[in-house]
Amino acid sequence: NVFDNVSYPLRTRGESREAIREKVARTLRFVQLEGFENRPATKLSGGQQQRVALARALVAEPKVILFDEPLSNLDAKLREETRKELRRFLGELDITAVYVTHDRIEALALSDDIAVMRSGRIMEIGSPRKIYFNADHGFVADFIGRANLIPGTARSSADENGHTLVDAPLGPIRCRGNPAIAPGEAVTVCIRPEFISVEASHPAEAAPRAETPPEEAAASEANQFHGKVESLVFVGEVCEGEILAGDTRLFVRVDPTAPLAEGDAVTLRCPPESCLVLAK
Repeated sequence: NVFDNVSYPLRTRGESREAIREKVARTLRFVQLEGFENRPATKLSGGQQQRVALARALVAEPKVILFDEPLSNLDAKLREETRKELRRFLGELDITAVYVTHDRIEALALSDDIAVMRSGRIMEIGSPRKIYFNADHGFVADFIGRANLIPGTARSSADENGHTLVDAPLGPIRCRGNPAIAPGEAVTVCIRPEFISVEASHPAEAAPRAETPPEEAAASEANQFHGKVESLVFVGEVCEGEILAGDTRLFVRVDPTAPLAEGDAVTLRCPPESCLVLAK
């Protein structure tokens, strides 16, 4: 049954019955299986069996534990609750965890340090904020969260405001300064969807004035571009959309109450500090 399964590591260590009952009860509460002690383990659902395995691993309070996607069979709400409790549980018991996952939210929420791997090789190691906001590789930036990766050529390593200016298909993009980038170098600009503001365009904004070259007009507005809504999908707390700006397709997230629809002309803005320049 569930109790025998979870208590097995404690029984092999010869712990007292009272200590075993106390630790098993606490661990079963953590995985939300309180009251299942006498249930046959083989009669549980797949998600419940996975929680029994998680409880058996944690009840022994090891110094190091390896997790291989332990929450993958849980429903969305239970997975979120267990993820939060797991971080607290591991911290209280001072357990080091090596946690393997393809879920970026789990990686960001649980980790002190993240190692992103590709084809068996570690591409980059860093804190969750470093990996998400300031990745060194385009693959890492795209893997750890949805990212717009725009190819371009560096025009300057730093302007008077300390920004790196990149010539891209949709126009010049002012980016966070990167002194390691040389003028003329092929680069990739990484922009997270949440940093792009989207507003319906007024007729006068639909295109730069004829006497002003498009590149200068875009640059003068500090990353202001014009495009058209190609798709817009409501997913709850946000609408996920694709905007076509020139020949560049950008993924965006907008407020679900925003008065936008597919086919609308829009104006895009993105602060330079939210545009990351990556060497190719």
